[in-house]
Amino acid sequence: MTKQDSTAELKSAGSERLDDTLIVEYLQENPDFFDRNPELLTRINLRHHNEGSVSLVERQQRILRTQIAELQEEITELMSNARRNEMIFRGYSALYVDLLRCETLTEVLDSLRTTFQQQLALPELTLKFFDSPISLPEQFTFAADTHKQLLSKRFGDSSVYLGRLTQEEQRLLFQDTKVESVALVLLGRDQQLGMLAFGSKDPSHFDPSMDYLLINQLQALLSVILPIMLKSGT
Repeated sequence: MTKQDSTAELKSAGSERLDDTLIVEYLQENPDFFDRNPELLTRINLRHHNEGSVSLVERQQRILRTQIAELQEEITELMSNARRNEMIFRGYSALYVDLLRCETLTEVLDSLRTTFQQQLALPELTLKFFDSPISLPEQFTFAADTHKQLLSKRFGDSSVYLGRLTQEEQRLLFQDTKVESVALVLLGRDQQLGMLAFGSKDPSHFDPSMDYLLINQLQALLSVILPIMLKSGT
């Protein structure tokens, strides 16, 4: 319906009662109606169940204020997420450099803990090996073949698992069994070398839908440097 058609339709209605549909169509076709009739803005009252009768201008102003407040909240959240992502990226970048300087497994573990526990506030971290050509301290090994439980239940075709564990599974990896979500990372060329695991108290921190590009990069680096250390006995 053109502007001329809608105006003509209103005029042709004459003394007949206008229905809501016709008025809505007219206003949609004539968005400048209130520009041409500004006095109506203060005369039209809208009923609100909490505020009583308010003018159209007042109602529009309140709606705009609400929309502005919502946009400000969204912008604040986006900025907060951006700062958080930058902090994570910087943490991983510094970790890569530190790992390349490490000469022993203990130094590797210390570097990982500094980044994940102190900088990224992830309280639990474990580095364990499935098999090793050298004798390793107990903290680096699984008891018997218990790791196979995790491998069969959690990984499937992937080399990274993000999500939750049962308390029994947590006991295989962490001292604290109150971890709510975890990242499990298989290490080695064929993912047969070992596993890096870190956990959060936040149940939504690690989620299967998350992107784990940074974790994959860390996985690739550890899969190169750890076999060298194991072969050299350090």
